[in-house]
Amino acid sequence: MPRRREETPVPREGPEGQIAVRARGLRKHFGAIVALDGVSFDGPRGGVLAYLGPNGAGKTTTVRILCGLAERDGGEISILGRDVRSDPLFVKSHIGVVPEASNLYPELGCRRNLEYLGELYGLPRAERRGRAVELIEHFGLTEKAEQPFGSLSRGMRRRLAIAAAIVHRPEVLFLDEPTTGLDVPSAKSLRQLIRRTVVQGTTVFLTTHNLFEAEELADEVAVLVGGRIIAGGTVAEIRARVPRARGVSLRLSEPVAEDVLRSACPAIRSAGLEDGCWQLDVTDLHETLGQLVEFCRRTGLRVNEIGTRQTTLEEAFLSLLTETTKPTARGAS
Repeated sequence: MPRRREETPVPREGPEGQIAVRARGLRKHFGAIVALDGVSFDGPRGGVLAYLGPNGAGKTTTVRILCGLAERDGGEISILGRDVRSDPLFVKSHIGVVPEASNLYPELGCRRNLEYLGELYGLPRAERRGRAVELIEHFGLTEKAEQPFGSLSRGMRRRLAIAAAIVHRPEVLFLDEPTTGLDVPSAKSLRQLIRRTVVQGTTVFLTTHNLFEAEELADEVAVLVGGRIIAGGTVAEIRARVPRARGVSLRLSEPVAEDVLRSACPAIRSAGLEDGCWQLDVTDLHETLGQLVEFCRRTGLRVNEIGTRQTTLEEAFLSLLTETTKPTARGAS
């Protein structure tokens, strides 16, 4: 049976002003089901926190609580230093939310949707009209400005949903699976828009099952399984928790048996052949390269291709899941 981690990762403490989203000991139950069991994390101001976990881990429940859409049973949470429960109006006026399913009006055009939301947020007429035009252009929707939202492609609908969430210039943006169902070009375009939004100073709280997306965008990562945080830190720190952190890909001029290669290079921990290219997990990169050079010199083999690789966030995520025993009662999605 996989070993259950006993430790609960504690976020690094930093100056309050540098933290946009903070949770300490967050708890939520649905009857006998434990959705969140003492969750703690920090989302850096002006950065991206990727909140990762399998289905049923408690990600959406966390987002709903942070946005003031659901009550917590215990713990402390704050957005921009304000408690969501005691100061809900401040929090809701300073955040934007892009749910997995859009809540924009399908019969209204893109520009009119943005203007209407600006009106709901209390923006003066001239400001909301100017803001709508600015966002339509920024998100590449100028030619679709008057087209009904419901008639847009899925990728364009996601763009407008994000534009709508930042029409009032929120300091914190919650994105729940923003690229789900998008084709590759649309997803790439949306990631570029997210990066641009962050550069302009917005903090992003991102839930996603796309680990490549999280690796590309995130400044900090929190991994949630069964309502508990099992790992947290930067992408590099999460990768470093996995033993297979150093690897070499190697293509030689002639075939060689695995036992011969490993005997000549003791720093190789394991080896596998993929399409004629060795994928090596090694204990020390410097030692491995030295041993490979000596092996090729001695045998007369030539190195046709060589490269080093890091453990990906996806590999680290899967390794962490394997090490963790899920609780009996599964959390909400």
